[in-house]
Amino acid sequence: MSKNESIKTIGIITIGQSPRADVVPEMMRVLGRGYEAVEAGALDGHTREELRQLEIGPGDQLLVSRMRDGAEVRITEEFVVPLIQRRIHELEERGVDIILLLCSGRFPEFESEALVVTPSEIVRGAVDAALRRGRLGVVYPAREQLADAAREWSREGREVHLDAASPYGSEEELAGLAERLAERGLDLILLNCMGFTRRMKQLVRERTGRPVIQANALVARVLKELTS
Repeated sequence: MSKNESIKTIGIITIGQSPRADVVPEMMRVLGRGYEAVEAGALDGHTREELRQLEIGPGDQLLVSRMRDGAEVRITEEFVVPLIQRRIHELEERGVDIILLLCSGRFPEFESEALVVTPSEIVRGAVDAALRRGRLGVVYPAREQLADAAREWSREGREVHLDAASPYGSEEELAGLAERLAERGLDLILLNCMGFTRRMKQLVRERTGRPVIQANALVARVLKELTS
């Protein structure tokens, strides 16, 4: 890279703990040369013992992420939103060009001088553009998230099939997911969590033979367009 080429700095906030060695390197591969990531985690500084005490009720918006050691963690939107806002301000002070929230859930608008990208709208737009009619499979990281999901993804002429498997779970869990999806005759499959990796996408695609949207790769391509 020549000296007059500037490196674009992307702030990446995970709702779990940073760094996200399972996801961010894949996204940087999509972005290519000329980019660097500055990572921050909403749960940085929190212990697993503290988070175990967090009460999650039936009416709470459940979110799933991972700790630095790779363990799955479950939190609520109400708990994590103020922590995300704090990390946004910290990244602004570090002079990042754009901020990505590494979660495909829905969030309120955040205060920021920098552009904050929330993946949920990007993913939803891609699905709607790709499949207006047909059979859509949507995979969430936790079964507790499926209750209202059908209403979110249903459209006239589109049949929705929901399933769940943790991106931080076992190989057997992911293989079972791929088998179930293969039996449903789907036209398009969405891995609706930023934690699902390229390897997981390949497993599902090979087993089903159908197009699969990997949320974090899709969002990385949009980030490249926004910053190029």
